[in-house]
Amino acid sequence: MKSSRLSMSLLFVGVISAVNPVFAQESLTQASRSVSQSVPDPAVQIRDLARVLRSNDLAALVRAVVPPSHLQLMRQSYELQRLKPITPAERSKFSEGIAKLTDANAVDTFMLEIEPKLVEARPKAAGALLIGIGALQMALASDDSEFTAEQRAALQSALPGIQKWAAETDFLSSIFMRQALSLLADAARNTGVRSIDELKMLSFEQALNKAGTLLAASKQVLYIYGLDINAIADSLQVQVLEQQGKSARVRTTITLFDAPISSELDLVLLEGRWYSKASVAKLSTHAKQIARN
Repeated sequence: MKSSRLSMSLLFVGVISAVNPVFAQESLTQASRSVSQSVPDPAVQIRDLARVLRSNDLAALVRAVVPPSHLQLMRQSYELQRLKPITPAERSKFSEGIAKLTDANAVDTFMLEIEPKLVEARPKAAGALLIGIGALQMALASDDSEFTAEQRAALQSALPGIQKWAAETDFLSSIFMRQALSLLADAARNTGVRSIDELKMLSFEQALNKAGTLLAASKQVLYIYGLDINAIADSLQVQVLEQQGKSARVRTTITLFDAPISSELDLVLLEGRWYSKASVAKLSTHAKQIARN
């Protein structure tokens, strides 16, 4: 239907062109403008993606980054997994793990296991920090590292902030650990899932919605340790460097530890939306593996 309408439009422009070249030129300009307006703005779409991340809507986030045809394959793969029988060992292992995480005394139980390890690690923390920062500096200075030139420049600009954050954050704090465990345990309870059978009863979308609760808790945990994912998402700036047909290249910039971190991303237009070219390539490879299996 869209093809027929486009053909009729082009035919109309051609007829007018034969009668009045000036009018035809104006019509062509308007037609071109209309077509360009029908293509989504990649910058707007990426900023929308950041807003979805901020809202903890994991289902919407997946829909935003995965083309519909690939999403359908993911859904089919999930459904196939649901059909597989549950072994007694799988049922027992899941029940034991979920019971431990959702128990009323879950945090106390975990802290009894973790606290001795925190105590043991504290005397070594300063040295480990120096080694870690030194290793990062060496990697950034080495041409043999896997960092691209762009990634190296971005990390170099953020390095002072990373060092300050690492030095000022008590990663081995018992208080922080208890807060983090409380958030994760509450999130697990809020999913309402208590057995692997209940988990398998969830549809693909329902499972994503449940996982959104865990995403929100994970962001809160990171905030305890000084990483504000929502603030990083809010800082996102997008500049369209090039856009032609079904290809585009954008530069994204976020603020991390008071430093602007920029990267360039190639996009492809699929099924009416822009997606990461690299991600689509990986999804296509995954789709072929599913088809072979």
